[in-house]
Amino acid sequence: MVNAQGEVVAVGRNQIGCAGDGINPLAAHQLAHAEANAILQLSEEGMPNLHPDIRQYTLYAVMEPCPFCFGAVVMGSIRNVKFAARDGHGGATSLNDASAYIRSKKIKVEGPFPGLERWEIAMLSCFELEHRASKYLLDVWRKDCPSGVSLGERMHKDRILYEYALSEEPFAAVLDYMVKHSVP
Repeated sequence: MVNAQGEVVAVGRNQIGCAGDGINPLAAHQLAHAEANAILQLSEEGMPNLHPDIRQYTLYAVMEPCPFCFGAVVMGSIRNVKFAARDGHGGATSLNDASAYIRSKKIKVEGPFPGLERWEIAMLSCFELEHRASKYLLDVWRKDCPSGVSLGERMHKDRILYEYALSEEPFAAVLDYMVKHSVP
């Protein structure tokens, strides 16, 4: 989450299935989505984190927010959302037009961003193939971003995430691989 000046004011990460940390009330719960974890750090009124200009903040998300997270955006007074990749399975930015109440919030939603979407879907596809191999999710992502799923399948075949997890600079190595093998 960034403020109107582009300064980071909150960071959230998915903590579903993580050990509770004693700080985040959602940690280890199925509601511990990254967007909700970021929004919980901010408050328009009261304490502990006062953010009176929260309506000018922008939430950046890797994937299109799900119904729970989009509801948190609405109720958390966030009025700008940008996401890299569509989520044909659980994405819910279409809720922005679903009711007069939500429309009245005038939430500006931007996304997907094709280059980022391809890379995010590639990472998710590779991860999915390494951990769960859900044909359903791959088919859903393939509808919106076939080149991302193809790149993820190649990454899985070449064991990129596994091999580079042990390297000194795993993200740089994975990024170099993705740039080298990306197809527009």
